[in-house]
Amino acid sequence: MSTSEEKVLKGIGVSPGIIIGKAAPLERQRTTFIPRRVTVDQVISEVKRFEAAIEKSKGELEEVKQRIVEKGFRQHSYILDVHLKLMEDRMLRDETIKMIKERLVNTEWALKATLDKIAEAFDAIEDEYLKERKEDIKHVVERILRNLIGGELRAIEDLKENMIVVAHDLSPADTIQLNLQRVIGFVTDIGGKTSHTAIVSRSLEIPAVVGLEDITTYVRGGETIIVDGTEGVVIVDPSLATINSYHIKQQHYRYLERELLKYSPLKAETQDGYHLTLQANIELIEEVPAVIQYGAEGIGLYRTEYLYLNRKTLPDEEEHFQVYRRLAEEIAPYPATIRTLDLGGDKFASHLELAEEMNPAMGLRAIRFCLMEPDIFKAQLRGILRASIYGKVKILLPMISGVEELREVKAILEDVKDELRTRGIAFDPEIPLGVMIEIPSAVITADILAREADFFSIGTNDLIQYSLAIDRVNEHVSYLYEPLHPAIVRNIKRVVDVAHEEGIEVGICGEMAADPLYTLIFLGLELDELSMHPIAIPRVKKVLRQSTRTEGDGILRKVLEFSTARETEQFIREKMAERFPEDFIQCTE
Repeated sequence: MSTSEEKVLKGIGVSPGIIIGKAAPLERQRTTFIPRRVTVDQVISEVKRFEAAIEKSKGELEEVKQRIVEKGFRQHSYILDVHLKLMEDRMLRDETIKMIKERLVNTEWALKATLDKIAEAFDAIEDEYLKERKEDIKHVVERILRNLIGGELRAIEDLKENMIVVAHDLSPADTIQLNLQRVIGFVTDIGGKTSHTAIVSRSLEIPAVVGLEDITTYVRGGETIIVDGTEGVVIVDPSLATINSYHIKQQHYRYLERELLKYSPLKAETQDGYHLTLQANIELIEEVPAVIQYGAEGIGLYRTEYLYLNRKTLPDEEEHFQVYRRLAEEIAPYPATIRTLDLGGDKFASHLELAEEMNPAMGLRAIRFCLMEPDIFKAQLRGILRASIYGKVKILLPMISGVEELREVKAILEDVKDELRTRGIAFDPEIPLGVMIEIPSAVITADILAREADFFSIGTNDLIQYSLAIDRVNEHVSYLYEPLHPAIVRNIKRVVDVAHEEGIEVGICGEMAADPLYTLIFLGLELDELSMHPIAIPRVKKVLRQSTRTEGDGILRKVLEFSTARETEQFIREKMAERFPEDFIQCTE
């Protein structure tokens, strides 16, 4: 590419910040291999090759883990623990070995076929966060394949100056090492907002943009590039005028970040004394330090799906208990809201005989699956109940469509409590039981549910998709994914109103909660809690502390007058740019 022509690429900003520097392509030898048949006599040697490659891969990750611990970044080693656990996964091992033996193919072929089979199952998952877990499996398999064929990754240690890493993709192991060397940012062709790599980059505060599709085709090495992780923009070979412009933006952003961190220890309270509880969404206990650092008042959503994925045996009561106990202890004195299993039966093919579903998102998943498989559900409930004496623990039920399901769960919960009493095991007999409001039928019958639930948590991600009948990952209709659609605002208002009439609290745990653009609307809606990624908390706190409840009421009244999402968005963007010009100036451009 000509160095005289700047190239602007748009991707997904996963770690905020602006950095200007030289590009360093991270070159990995392609893990290509020749599929071939093997004889019966060669099967044993192929299996041994496979097992040796796994052991070598585990050794590499253990070495990386030790190095980052020695450098003082122990809090990020959990990402490597996830990959180490995947390498010990019986499904990955057994399926690959089975394929070698039954199909008489070489190890590389069998491993790739196993990966494709697992990836296909993950593609059916609607939840964006869980869908991203497929990438972790791909990274693990790629490392094993690399050791099978002798491929190597360019050492980041070779960099002699501060550089921006450019790669097709980065595994969490690659990402974790970035800040130990001279890497000041990274950009990749693929990746998403909720990948482990994105989570690590945010916690390390390395500006990052992923999902650029073809950034690697524009970079040879040494080019000047600008990475705007806030807006999701990368500029290759920028003009002098562009560089100067981004230098100003960079200084402004750094100032704002320093100012925002000052809000972390402060109360999430308006100027007229209205308190809105801000909590965090997490998947792994190792994320708790960040939750505390950014000033959250507890865990509003603890995802438990990772306990079930990529394994041949289901987690038992004791495993559940140990995980939830640690969570309750580490977040104390604040509460931890544990969401019960939110996967479909299609993810348990190795355990259950279930018919294939045409539309898993609308089929046997979440609470429906749990009610059909009460033994699996009870093991989780027993673990949660046992952990409840070690802190403030709440149970959250996903995908409840009506009160009958809630009553069924309550009956099962009482059975589990009786079992624990019989065994002489202590638990909190009054543990709160909440309902996720994410299906239109739950919105319509929210008044009925509110009489029997202890609290509500609105899952806006699914509520928007189900209410507007759109798939936000489908490029043909994703433009219809409108958080400010009048139907969504009215749905939320109805849920809050009926919940408060029955004296229960209601919060939001979807992506909308993390966007300060919506904070004043939520203030007017009189929500009790917002739960979000920890890093978003200071920004939302700032808006709250510089606003009043009365102001939120006025904004909501105006929003309810609009007929379209476009009108609402234009109004709120202009209002926020006027009230917080240093934070929302981009909104008016």
